[in-house]
Amino acid sequence: MANNPVTFDLAVDTWVKVATAVTAGVVRRLSTLPERYLQTIRVTGDPAPTTDADAARLFTSNDYAGISSDSAIDVYVKARGAAGKVRVDL
Repeated sequence: MANNPVTFDLAVDTWVKVATAVTAGVVRRLSTLPERYLQTIRVTGDPAPTTDADAARLFTSNDYAGISSDSAIDVYVKARGAAGKVRVDL
């Protein structure tokens, strides 16, 4: 059964965990103020990211991005240049 969507306010240049122990879902952009959004994942239970070393750009051509993994992951999002806002549908 799906959960209700959850909205996250993202402070500028700060990693925020937007999903925990998931294998599927969607992240939707609600604010276009940031110059870009970044995302990274971690195996559930591993430490949160502290750098952008393995970050990838999020929302390159759409206002949404899928989450898909064979095993449970934690998903992190960062707003660059300005505070941002996303909605996560799991």
